Amino acid sequence: MKFSKSAYLVMGLLFTIDFFFSLFDNASSHKLFFWDVNIWVYRSYRFLIAIVFIKLYIDGKKIDSEKLT
Repeated sequence: MKFSKSAYLVMGLLFTIDFFFSLFDNASSHKLFFWDVNIWVYRSYRFLIAIVFIKLYIDGKKIDSEKLT
């Protein structure tokens, strides 16, 4: 199954928004995959996933623009 290019952008934006909202959370830990982890580990995880999705979107747009030329 192929993911839509706009879905990558939406997922990247959602993870970025979640990262920024976590900056206002006063908790010192967060539950991630059934384990309590440091809040900064959780934030790094969310930020890394956001970067991956946005990079996939940009790469997809680059490939499409190369196909048109």
